[in-house]
Order: sequence, then structure tokens, then C-alpha cells
Amino acid sequence: MKANFLPVVLIFISAFSLSVNAAPYSPYPSNYPAPSLDIVAPATIVKTGITKLTDFIRSGAARDPIKARTFLETEVAPYFDFNYMARWSAGPAWRTMTVEQRKTLQNRITQSFMATLAGKLTSYSDQPIRYFTPRGQGSNDVRVSAWIMQPNGIPTKLEFRFYKGEDGWKIFDVKAAGNSAVVYYRNQFRKLYRTGMTARY
Repeated sequence: MKANFLPVVLIFISAFSLSVNAAPYSPYPSNYPAPSLDIVAPATIVKTGITKLTDFIRSGAARDPIKARTFLETEVAPYFDFNYMARWSAGPAWRTMTVEQRKTLQNRITQSFMATLAGKLTSYSDQPIRYFTPRGQGSNDVRVSAWIMQPNGIPTKLEFRFYKGEDGWKIFDVKAAGNSAVVYYRNQFRKLYRTGMTARY
């Protein structure tokens, strides 16, 4: 697996303006046998990705919506497990959803995620970035943290959660300032479910 994931550098600052509390979750049951892990790989993916992302922005291509969207779909999306994000967002309702409803929900989450990132590509302006030692060694839930140092001295804190499946490391959640993507989507789904709007899915 090539280490060229483009991290979601400013995605959740505006998208997740509402505070959400992360609940315990994992892409596998707690008794799932963790594979032999390379703890360095997720950190390498994030660091290498940031370099590619900043190069893309500096090239000016990020200002072209078509180029930006193509870039994200080919370089970012493959490193996310959007199926897991959809399953966790739907919660117990997933079991009663049709195959078509599940597919539609996953597609909508993917499109929302990518559209938000595309809109934020030009927000980055060469701020320094600090990386931290990955957490989760010996488990199948590795977390990589990075801080984007802002001019006002208050960093934007990001956390990428990885698991290693049969096809390599996948990101199943991203947090910004403590706000979780999958928790956000789950809260949105619950609101739709309570108001009887899930038929749209």
C-alpha cells in the first residue's frame, strides 16, 4: 500500500461546529484478534500525505473545482472506510435497511465528506504542523495526532484513527478539536430517523 494519504487538514472546523462526544467504537469487536501491526505506517501515511497536499495547494490546482475533486477522489477516498462510517452512523437501523438504502447512505456520507474537504483545500496557508507519536501500539486501533499551528498560537488539533484490514491501513474516523466525524454523522442520522425522514436514504 502506498503511503500517500492526504489528511483531512481543515475539514471539520466548520463542518462539525456542534460539539459531539465520542462514544466507544471500533471497526472490529473487542475480542477480534489484532493482526501484527506496523505502528509506523499510519504516521508515515499522514506525514507523506501532508506533503502531497501542500504541494497540490501551492501548485494552484486546488482552485480548480474539477481538479480538486478528482485529486481527492483518487488520492484521499481510498484510504477511508466509508462503509464502516455508514454502518456506525446508522447504528441498529443498519440491520433493517435494504442494500440500496445502505449504498445510498454510504454514498451520501462519502460525497459530504469529500465536498467539505474540497471546500477547505484553499484554507491552508503553509502553517507549521507538529506530529505526535502514534497511540495504540499492539492494538488494531492506531491514532495519529497532528497539530496545525495557527498564527494566533492556538493549534487546530487533528486525530486520525486507523485500523489494519486485509487491504492495509484504513481511516475510520477523524477528529478536529475533539469532534468526531462518525459521531457527527450518527447524530445527523438519528435526527432524520426520529423525524421519519430516513425514507430518503
